[in-house]
Amino acid sequence: MVKQGITIVSGMAIGIDSIAHKAVLEEHGNTIAVLPCGLENIYPEENKKLFQDIINNNGLVLSEYPPKKQATSKKFLERNRIVSGLSIGVLIVEAMHRSGTSVTARYAIEQKRKVFVPPHEIGDKNGVGTNKLLKQGAIIVTKTKDIIDNFKFLKYKDMEEIKLNCEKKFKNISPIDKKQTQKDSKILINKKIEVLKNKRKLQINSKETNDLHKIYELIENTAITIDEIQEKTNINISKINNCLFILEIEGYIKKVAGGGYICN
Repeated sequence: MVKQGITIVSGMAIGIDSIAHKAVLEEHGNTIAVLPCGLENIYPEENKKLFQDIINNNGLVLSEYPPKKQATSKKFLERNRIVSGLSIGVLIVEAMHRSGTSVTARYAIEQKRKVFVPPHEIGDKNGVGTNKLLKQGAIIVTKTKDIIDNFKFLKYKDMEEIKLNCEKKFKNISPIDKKQTQKDSKILINKKIEVLKNKRKLQINSKETNDLHKIYELIENTAITIDEIQEKTNINISKINNCLFILEIEGYIKKVAGGGYICN
């Protein structure tokens, strides 16, 4: 977690872009969204509320297009040069061999911005572009502090303190209240899953719903990594990632330094 002044610059797509903006807003930080469309034609429509939240919390939403202009694939690529240009550094989490993310990285390099990349497993199609960037000299990232340390004016707050506070808070709950809290959380998750099914047409069956609960219960008590979740549940890694994505974007969990997850 950044202790002082940093602004997140990103698009506003469903997924990591939305998660980044929401996380910054929750911490009362600064965030900028750059759109591939006009300000009166927000894309995606699901993020109209996020658009308002950014504006209402002293954030900034930018577009170089007329108000009613619709988003197109070309505009997404054009938009990316603004994202990288406004940034002092760009974090590339995933990138296929050819993708809009790779275009952003290329713009960042041309604009002499620092490019940060977490390593991916060999054979992971979503990591082909990121591993290529590492070979070309991008800065390897295995924890949040790796990014903060590259900018002397930023200070870093150790996530261990946040983790311990979370664990202490949970331990102080009585067994009866703890059980009720878990029960209430499951009911809320079920409702969220139904909303996700209807709005985003996700194919979530009953087994995947059970997977969500299993993973959430593991995360409630202590920080845990994806490998540890897989070891304890034998759930497929890709399914675990999907469940973590749903839990994170809906605000039940958050990622901490070192790649682990804790309750929100």
